[in-house]
Amino acid sequence: MTICALFPGQGSQYIGMCSDLLNNEPEAMLIFAEASEVVGFDLRTLILAGSLEQLTQSEYAQPAVLTASYARFDSFVRRTGITPDYAIGHSLGEIAALVAAGALKFGDAVRFTAARGALMHQAIQEQKGRAGIVVDMSQAELESIVTNIRETHYVTISGYNSPNQFVVAGEAIGLRLLDDIVDRAGGEFIPFRMMPMKADAPYHSELMQFIQPEMEAMVSKLSFFTPEFSICSTVNGKFIRETEEIPRLLTDQLLQPIHWIQALAQVQRMGATTWMDVGPSQSVRNMLAEYDTSIIAYSLDDPHDHSKLLEICKAEIQTYRGGEAR
Repeated sequence: MTICALFPGQGSQYIGMCSDLLNNEPEAMLIFAEASEVVGFDLRTLILAGSLEQLTQSEYAQPAVLTASYARFDSFVRRTGITPDYAIGHSLGEIAALVAAGALKFGDAVRFTAARGALMHQAIQEQKGRAGIVVDMSQAELESIVTNIRETHYVTISGYNSPNQFVVAGEAIGLRLLDDIVDRAGGEFIPFRMMPMKADAPYHSELMQFIQPEMEAMVSKLSFFTPEFSICSTVNGKFIRETEEIPRLLTDQLLQPIHWIQALAQVQRMGATTWMDVGPSQSVRNMLAEYDTSIIAYSLDDPHDHSKLLEICKAEIQTYRGGEAR
């Protein structure tokens, strides 16, 4: 069994996430207590009894999703004794993957994501641009449309979520043009302003360059360590080979598209057989299904999936121990 752990990004948060862990596992409570001390507010109360409006704001959503993802991962490892062979993180999820792999300390990551979220929120306040999702259109078709619009207005593909689902970002007028052209071509453009879980800002595009100096300063204060398992970065769709690469990846993350399907393809070629959606909701499990319908992924946030995966891991451990005995 070769496991790839998948960590979601912002937008996967919801009120009540991790309630099962917080009500039953003292270790999870300690993880949330540490995060709360770092950010200076009660993260547990926000998640269990707060408002979705507040939880969706980047400065709250990012440390919340990071903490929920890490708590899920920690619980799985404690219950099975198994660590993944590979990991992929969707934007913010890459920071969670680094924490899970021991490449970044949890407390440092919580502090960083809260500050990162506050910086990203500025893009909304200062109306730097907008974003949305294009569905039911091939990558080649969308790239051609984007290339033509960019002759006059800035738009870009800012995320490759699946072979027919892409995040786009850009100037408002450029996205209006894109909406018209995509509609005529048989696709659909869904603005993030129509999606309550999404932050309507041009993340992962050149319009985020205004935060680059502060991002570089924040990343320079972090310490990084050799990952305990392989991480394929969605910043460039390649495996992290050296610890020295990590600061630049995190610094450039919000300027580069999310190469999600490219990272999935890399890990798939390495022979991953078991795919595990670690964080809240089932967003990355669903994106994986759109990427390749033959792949079965298990969400730790889905009770049925969780139980099934634990059974698979238990059987794997018993088989391994039986082989040792022989």
